[in-house]
Amino acid sequence: MKTIEAPAQVGPRPMGYFVRPMRLEDTPQVSQIERECFPTGWTATPFRRELRNRIASYLVAVEARDPFRADAEAREALSREDMPLKLPSLGKRLGDAIAHILGRQQPELPSGIPQRVAGFVGVWFMADEAHVTVIGTGNHWRRQGIGELLLLAAIEMSRVRQAHVVTLEVRASNTIAQALYEKYGFNAVGVRKGYYTDNREDAVIMTTDPIAAIDYEARLTALRLDHEQRWGSSVRLWPP
Repeated sequence: MKTIEAPAQVGPRPMGYFVRPMRLEDTPQVSQIERECFPTGWTATPFRRELRNRIASYLVAVEARDPFRADAEAREALSREDMPLKLPSLGKRLGDAIAHILGRQQPELPSGIPQRVAGFVGVWFMADEAHVTVIGTGNHWRRQGIGELLLLAAIEMSRVRQAHVVTLEVRASNTIAQALYEKYGFNAVGVRKGYYTDNREDAVIMTTDPIAAIDYEARLTALRLDHEQRWGSSVRLWPP
């Protein structure tokens, strides 16, 4: 399985988290986070089946054991799955420079200790559309920029997968989430009446403008830099 890497950002400090493809061993932690985010009226996602779903991609945000070695730890995690890395052309020169500095060395990590999953995001790719089906952060890791990091990674992955737009649903009452999505260029385009089964609340359908457009690329670059300056630099890896 190949992976693609977001252009590495050289910031003054590391965020202490990295994003990588979800693995089978992550499912207990991800299921727990899902229960924390959606305690009532939510059907548990069959993650084992979803990981075999060819149109679905799931990413997890993982807490680095050593924030200053998050890059090496992310690569080590993938190497254990025999996942060679592939850099997109946009970040190749910067990625090569960082790889040279780091020497591509494997970190010395304690064996047998599972990585701590802080949040996850799921995306379905259908035709030319990327649909964010779920995004959540564990209670312990909220207000640390992780939800936004996952959204950023999902959009970056969607651009690499050549999706035309990204779409999602959000509760009509969840104005905080709607504000974040609007920040990333999502616009309200419709309503699904009684979408949520716990209280029959409506869902607002939100969709981006074309994500390959020059204007959106400039917006995403500015948002990526803003997130890095506020929360620290991060490593994001995903399947092609």
